[in-house]
Amino acid sequence: MKTFMKATSFALVATVIVFLMTAQVGAAWPERPITGVVCSSAGGGCDTVSRTYAKAMEKHLGVDIKVINKPGGGGSLAMDFVQSKPADGYWWLLGVEFFKWARPMGRTNTTGWKDWQWYKCANAVSSWSVRSDSPFKTVTDLLDEARKHPNNVKMSYGCAPGGVWHEASALIMNETNTKFRNVHYHGGALATLACLNGEVDVVSSGLHEHIEFIRAGKLRNLVVFVKEPIQLKDGTIIRPVTDFVPGLAKWAPFGAEYTLAVKRGVPVEALEKIKSAFVAAVNSPEYDTLMKQRFFFKEIVVGGNADRMAALRESVTSWLLWDLKVEGVKANPVDLGIPRPEGFDTWWPPKGYKPRIKSD
Repeated sequence: MKTFMKATSFALVATVIVFLMTAQVGAAWPERPITGVVCSSAGGGCDTVSRTYAKAMEKHLGVDIKVINKPGGGGSLAMDFVQSKPADGYWWLLGVEFFKWARPMGRTNTTGWKDWQWYKCANAVSSWSVRSDSPFKTVTDLLDEARKHPNNVKMSYGCAPGGVWHEASALIMNETNTKFRNVHYHGGALATLACLNGEVDVVSSGLHEHIEFIRAGKLRNLVVFVKEPIQLKDGTIIRPVTDFVPGLAKWAPFGAEYTLAVKRGVPVEALEKIKSAFVAAVNSPEYDTLMKQRFFFKEIVVGGNADRMAALRESVTSWLLWDLKVEGVKANPVDLGIPRPEGFDTWWPPKGYKPRIKSD
């Protein structure tokens, strides 16, 4: 009996010590520099947005935030790297779309709403652009060529197979019965450069990654995945996808969503501090200037609302990729326990789910 009581007392003391240590870590956090790991190469939209808010967060957290790039595997290299680190709040995953394609593409064993805490800060819209001297004057010219000669037109993407820019193009190709030769790059900057250098015929990434080249007359935009035209200051009109493919109205606007994520096991006190600094940074003048200059659209989503959004985005994308038979899809969403979008509202919240931080 004494041995049992001693063992029980020891276990109780150990539990209390671990609890106090965890609470102390959360209360004192942060005490040293933080590392943010961008899932794509330098210079693209994800990298630019991440570095802007990370820099603005430093003054609110009182420590340096070192941002590094770890592209590859459609973001899985960065995801795996951060997942291998301690859940102490000092390692951030800086990426896009809640990594909604990672599970169906077989690139992660983690589940977005269950293993990560998300903070969303912006949106971007999908765009197709060509060199200014391209023979394709309109998106109709491009689609006609792709329809007549499947796989003859080369299209670069600033993402791996199944990524958001590939997903947007898959929607258009499915609706128009066209097929392109897909060339994937580690980020929109490299995909855009490939088009500028004549390595491909058209680039599919974000308008924000094309806009400066459009303004400089080096690229000509063919279409943007929105419902209404966009007019630039010089009077240039950027045509919406619905002008050419009306059936895509239900998907517009469509594009990237920029997010920060940390491991869900990070102490709540640290999660709350990240949230406060993140919201303040995303509302800073520097961040607002970036949004206006590069055609990003600010949207702040945190807490339980971000959990739900992560699960919903995975549902929509997983079933879209599966139904369209997009190259590289590894798993049936049914086998992953991912509900169809039309049944999402009855599925959420899943059994055992509890938000870790508030949404306000």
